[in-house]
Amino acid sequence: MPERLYTLKEACLLLGLHPRTIQKWDKQGKIRVVRTPGGRRRIPEPEIRRLQGESGVRPIIGYARVSSRDQKDDLERQVERLKEAGVHEVISDVGSALNEERKGFLRLLDRVLHNEVGKVVVTYEDRLTRLGFETLRRVFEAHGTTIEALDQAEAQTPQREVVEDLITIISLFAGKTYGLGSCRQREVVERVKKLLAQT
Repeated sequence: MPERLYTLKEACLLLGLHPRTIQKWDKQGKIRVVRTPGGRRRIPEPEIRRLQGESGVRPIIGYARVSSRDQKDDLERQVERLKEAGVHEVISDVGSALNEERKGFLRLLDRVLHNEVGKVVVTYEDRLTRLGFETLRRVFEAHGTTIEALDQAEAQTPQREVVEDLITIISLFAGKTYGLGSCRQREVVERVKKLLAQT
């Protein structure tokens, strides 16, 4: 299997370096670089790993999530967007953001807690969690990991934010009572949405 080659931009993101630094190191022979037929620099994956080990730079991990399997197209769009942003690896889940037992999320959390991740990138904050995002950010930062959301949710009025929070909390409790994603949970949430829309 041929070794993976990273573009200059991807290598800069993974190593936390400026492009000129890599160009200079290439001229000085400090880094192994492969040239494309067009003369562009590509950095082999083993070289990235070597430099990460020397500098203590940790990888950038993307996290993508959708609530159900019928949102497969959205999941693919998220993964593609994260790769375009230069993440080295994408961890994905299909499940509610209220479900704290998501396999991918737990794998990501474990790696952060073991100080193995430099940055986590998501398309929107709620892809990672619906409740406690700022708490999660503080925990990650305590382990040297930053979180970056590529896009911001549309600004809401304070009233709309309260309504959204209420729906999230009710959804959580209904999920714990009837099971996340169950018909009964969805019925409860829909009824609450209708009631809140009338106020």
